[in-house]
Amino acid sequence: MAHVESAHLVELALHNAPRTDADAEALRHIATCARCRDELVMLTRLVTAARTAETVDLPTPPPEHVWRRITREVSRETGTPPPSHYPWPDNGPG
Repeated sequence: MAHVESAHLVELALHNAPRTDADAEALRHIATCARCRDELVMLTRLVTAARTAETVDLPTPPPEHVWRRITREVSRETGTPPPSHYPWPDNGPG
């Protein structure tokens, strides 16, 4: 059997649907193929991390002094004036 397609490995990692005959064949291949097995392990870890993420795990905006330094540097390089205020409300970007 050829290597398992990445999309199929993603589906196996997600465990969203009942197993099919194609899944059984893919899993037999994965049992003997380090490359596919390693990719499935990595994808399974990614799915687990995404499903268990909490609000505290989400990125936060940089402190105002960091933002000001970034905008100064970008403004200097592009020749545009920096913004006059910190761009995000207290609860973060977006």
